[in-house]
Amino acid sequence: MVDCVLYLEGDRSSSGGLNHLRMLRSAKNRFGSSEEVGVYEMHQRYGKLVPVSDPSSLFLSNRFDTFDSDGCAITVVLEGMRAITVEVQALVAPSSIGGKSFSGRRTVDGISTARLLLILAVLQKRCGVSFSRFDVFINVVGGIRLSNGSRQGSESDVATAVALVSSLTGIAVRADTCFVGEVGLLGELRQVSSLEKRVNEARRMGFSRIVTPDLGRRSRGRRVREKGNYVDGIEWVKCENLLDAISAGLVSRLPLTKSGKWLKPKTKTALSTGREDNNDENAGFIIVDDEDYDKI
Repeated sequence: MVDCVLYLEGDRSSSGGLNHLRMLRSAKNRFGSSEEVGVYEMHQRYGKLVPVSDPSSLFLSNRFDTFDSDGCAITVVLEGMRAITVEVQALVAPSSIGGKSFSGRRTVDGISTARLLLILAVLQKRCGVSFSRFDVFINVVGGIRLSNGSRQGSESDVATAVALVSSLTGIAVRADTCFVGEVGLLGELRQVSSLEKRVNEARRMGFSRIVTPDLGRRSRGRRVREKGNYVDGIEWVKCENLLDAISAGLVSRLPLTKSGKWLKPKTKTALSTGREDNNDENAGFIIVDDEDYDKI
């Protein structure tokens, strides 16, 4: 009989970042809970593993938290019973290869590739934000993998979507805000487990706002604006759909149409910088899809 099965995991393929971190998981534990996770760091001087008492601070140690930046969003994930804040970075750049129907490269590190493709499809279908002919890169800072076994990193869907739209439009993400929630195929935000524990961890790490799914009853046939209330010193912004969550997390709201989709800028300058060119007599906002892009 096997009493305990332990796995010591870590990213040994990366030459930078926090690849010296190791996570100790138990697949079977006769003497305790199998949901506990230990985080250890390889001490460079003594050559041994030492426990990390505060993984959240370690993962955010190199973060530029003093100013808003585009393509960077913070989420709170659960590793076992422990809530940890991690940074999700996105880079969206025009693809230099491929024809009109080319979708661009999709490179991920830390989440499931299938999860990224789902988020991109929801953004295009439900929010009117297309990433066709753009190369998309996603990285979870620190070498932590949110996709593990049956997990696909769905709890970080909102943070991933916010980072993607921010990098595409050039609109910065608020540095005081973190994001939690799973994205459904209809563009709605779905609940994740231990939400209050994640909110408490965000407050402990110094964030003043957190964007989560709304616990209330959903309204059918109409968009519901985000609702915020303060809980123990942190503003808890509850959203029902992805587009509202994105607008709540950016420094400036996305211009929307009456149907609730993003108004893409007419000029390519505004598309790349997020700012409208006032010198262009045709400057404004219209909805464009992939077929209309070449006509602009």
